[in-house]
Amino acid sequence: MIETSIVRRYASALFRQAQDAGVVDLVESDLGLITYSFETVPNLEDAMVSPLIPDSKKREVITRIFQGKIHEITLFYLYLLIDNRREEIIKETEPEYIRLANEARGIVSAEVTSAVELTDKEISLLKAKLSEYTGKRVDIQVNIDKSIIGGLVVKIGDTVMDGSIAGHLRRLKEDFLER
Repeated sequence: MIETSIVRRYASALFRQAQDAGVVDLVESDLGLITYSFETVPNLEDAMVSPLIPDSKKREVITRIFQGKIHEITLFYLYLLIDNRREEIIKETEPEYIRLANEARGIVSAEVTSAVELTDKEISLLKAKLSEYTGKRVDIQVNIDKSIIGGLVVKIGDTVMDGSIAGHLRRLKEDFLER
């Protein structure tokens, strides 16, 4: 199991380097290419995380595949992960890096769960309300879960706002059991 704190620490260092060099978007794109490569060529990821393959061979493979296709900062980041035996976090870096880049851009992600499909108008209204609430631009990912019966559950970072019927019923039940 990969520790989130390790991914955050490495992704933060990469983000700071990219920000200082003015290549945040480019490094984000590089990470997308790397993740795509790992997902489409499973042997690549297997080789990178294998303790049986020497670091020098891993660096050689990374150089052959990515040199000239990704920014130096991203390439050296991959070397750093290999040198520090943190190859297992290569793919996990991308979502954390995107979160940091979006935070710097004033964008937050919201995961919205609804019992029914939302219309474009409802999504636009929800984005506007959540932008007003957070003071930032909000990107919304909508999930459908009929078990919430009705209403919405909105998750932004560690904050969860449960306005679902199932949530109200659960809270009512808890109130009755406390009395």
